[in-house]
Amino acid sequence: MILYFRSDLLNQAKHLKTLSKSEIENFYGSFDLVLCDCDGVVWYPLRDFIPGSAEALAHLALRNKQVTFVTNNSISSVKEHIEKFEKQGQLKIKEHQIVHPAQTICDHLRSINFQGLIYCLATPPFKELLVAAGFRLAEDSGSGIIESLRDLHEAIYGGDSVDAVIIDVDFNLSAAKMMRAHVQLQNPKCLFLAGAADALIPFGKGEIIGPGAFIDVVSQSVGRRPITLGKPGEDLRQVLLARHPEIPPSRVLFVGDSLASDIGFGRASGYQTLLVLSGGTKLEDVQRLPPDHPQMPDYVVDCLGQLLADNPPSSNCDSADFT
Repeated sequence: MILYFRSDLLNQAKHLKTLSKSEIENFYGSFDLVLCDCDGVVWYPLRDFIPGSAEALAHLALRNKQVTFVTNNSISSVKEHIEKFEKQGQLKIKEHQIVHPAQTICDHLRSINFQGLIYCLATPPFKELLVAAGFRLAEDSGSGIIESLRDLHEAIYGGDSVDAVIIDVDFNLSAAKMMRAHVQLQNPKCLFLAGAADALIPFGKGEIIGPGAFIDVVSQSVGRRPITLGKPGEDLRQVLLARHPEIPPSRVLFVGDSLASDIGFGRASGYQTLLVLSGGTKLEDVQRLPPDHPQMPDYVVDCLGQLLADNPPSSNCDSADFT
């Protein structure tokens, strides 16, 4: 594993609203590419745009900043992401600007000329993208309801042998599915791939167990780690570096709302990091971190709209005073 640590990492985060105009200009002059999360940053999960976020993204474009959206949300397809952006008149986001775990996995499978059968534990949109790309998916065996040892045996061993196992967000995940994945991965030639690898994901008023926890269970059972092409995977880091080889990591700003999946991932990649407090992380979470913590962001804003130089902190995204 290669980690990219900058020598100029700040020991403590700076809130943009505390910076002077010259410091703000220095901030904008320090990066060329923005890698931006979507849920909790641009829009509320499964809901509308966060006030000011569309204007902030348009402002970045006016400053000639390249913007790529790095999402772990495989509940929505790439097409649905684009359609959501299109509802904001000032935003014209293209497909190549969205890094989606189903798409990065498709790209990887194409790069190795994969032709085999896949056992995929993921959402319907994720599976639909794989099928649309020409890949074959194995069906679940058995009825899906385990009432006896015979049912369990059928669920685990009744299906076809596969050449790859993919794990992402699957809200219908079961112990039997994970057991079938474990059995298939006993074959060392069976590929092991993962998309989103968050330990926790935002839902409702808090967070719920994310796919990372289930990926870890299967990994421990088979004694090997997957190729992880969603945040915060090392393999995704290499994909992003390869996408923009002309831009050094120190000239990249990674924007997200998760300390682990976004800020920790960004810092380990050598990027500058900006934490947005409109999602899963609160100011108190940052204040509890020791100054040299690997998830300490370089910068903090209450919401993405505060990137606008002439946008005063608004009551609908303002957090407690940052000290």
